[in-house]
Amino acid sequence: MQSNHLEGTGITLKLNAEQKALIASFAPVPNKGSLTEEQLREALVLEGYGELFVSQEALGQFLKKWEVAPMPFSLQIGERRDASFTVKVSDDLMQATMTIKPAYGGRRITLEEVEAELVAQGVVYGVLYDEIKHALEAGEAANLVVAAGTQPVPGEDTQFISLIPESTIQAPQLSENDTADYRNVGNVVSVSLGDPLLRRTHPTMGIPGMDLHGTEIPTTDGVDYPFAENLTGIACDLTDCDLLIAAISGHPMLVTRGVIVDPVYKVKRVDLSTGNLHFKGSLEIEGDVLEGMEVSATHDITVGGIVEAARIKAGGNIVVNGGVIGHGKAAQGKVENLKDMAQLDAEGSVWVQFAENTIINAGGEIVVKELAMQSELTSGTSITVGEKGARKGHIIGGICRAVSLVHAQVIGSHAGVPTVIEVGVDPALNKKLEIVQDALAEKGRLIEELAKTLAYVRDNPGSMEPGLLALKQRIYVKYEGDIAELVSEEKRLQKRMEINAQAKVVVERDVFLGAQIRIGSTALQIEEDLMNPTFALGEEGIIYS
Repeated sequence: MQSNHLEGTGITLKLNAEQKALIASFAPVPNKGSLTEEQLREALVLEGYGELFVSQEALGQFLKKWEVAPMPFSLQIGERRDASFTVKVSDDLMQATMTIKPAYGGRRITLEEVEAELVAQGVVYGVLYDEIKHALEAGEAANLVVAAGTQPVPGEDTQFISLIPESTIQAPQLSENDTADYRNVGNVVSVSLGDPLLRRTHPTMGIPGMDLHGTEIPTTDGVDYPFAENLTGIACDLTDCDLLIAAISGHPMLVTRGVIVDPVYKVKRVDLSTGNLHFKGSLEIEGDVLEGMEVSATHDITVGGIVEAARIKAGGNIVVNGGVIGHGKAAQGKVENLKDMAQLDAEGSVWVQFAENTIINAGGEIVVKELAMQSELTSGTSITVGEKGARKGHIIGGICRAVSLVHAQVIGSHAGVPTVIEVGVDPALNKKLEIVQDALAEKGRLIEELAKTLAYVRDNPGSMEPGLLALKQRIYVKYEGDIAELVSEEKRLQKRMEINAQAKVVVERDVFLGAQIRIGSTALQIEEDLMNPTFALGEEGIIYS
């Protein structure tokens, strides 16, 4: 059946006797009309030749000749083509690829043909049947991987896996009101005794590979490496010999096949570039600690320069080779503008060159080489200001508290600056007693107010809902119990605060008018300048010689 596009054109389409070549023929007709290439292609589809391969060049030649030919002619414009394929195996025998040229009305490629070709090329391993089947269904493919060998997997050597916490990001911390704190920008990484530091893994066996010909590809096993020798500050876990733990507190550092813990962390200075420092171990600061900064360590802290209105706290000793300068003022035992004062707090002893507007608390001794001015010094043992026989060693203003001894070259000044020296009582117990007494006063105030409320309800029955009244009565009973416990604690602390009979204040040169000496609960106000006195507790009060 001829399509509508070919009616009146004199063109007929047919396959040759072998049913392979598509022949277009022309026989002259009157008024043959016109025909475009697109119309001719549509006619090919309508007459059942759409699957055949049609040559673009032959189609164009036929139409040109048709437009002018006065005589009949025929021309092959297409053909029936079977699908074809090729399989290529890589030189390393690890991959085979297939390319399929599609069928044009001809026979398609079968799975059996592909399998036969793979076998012919020696491919007996790693055939990817799913990929092959999908390609055959699609009828075409270009360099599709249809077989793949297995690469050998080398064994993994011993690995050393760090368990050390990562450094926190050096960035300002935002407060609740969205202001940036440029001092708290992250802590130094430090560890404590027993913290896990490094895990050692065992090597693994290698896994051989296989090429497309089924030949095994050898590989290597992992190498077993031990921990490095002479690692310091670490120990093996008692239950796991492949785990290193910290044997001391300090700064952990990874080394080849191991880790060490340095008990001392060294830094040039402490300022906004470093941020506040908090370290498990000892700190050595080569230079200064600038205003507003905070430094803490579980062991000793050494400062090579000056501490300026900063806060330093140590679980051991504090040594400041320079001075300590704050901006507040300590006088008559009361500190003004605490946040502006420099503050040193040590469970051990404290040694500084000088202290001005500074609060120093030490479980051990406090040694000030030159001057303590308008400062609050509290020691669990003794305070020494100025070396024996030295020209410097003044305590001017503020307060010094020590259990057994305060030794200075000069106390007070010609200007009569109020200066308080207190010995004979443990300052730590004093602070505890003050806390208990403050709590006792607060509980007394609360129970007094509650007693007034309960008394009013008794005088005015029905003025309070019964449930609320019962609650207030239970609170009153609880307050009574709290007060009894606080009173008992107060008596216990007062009993412990026995005066140290050997406590004394030794002054090598001058004590000036305006100074006050306290030994235990006894106080002596200095009414005139004294030279080279030693104050002690006698039977009738404080005596000096």
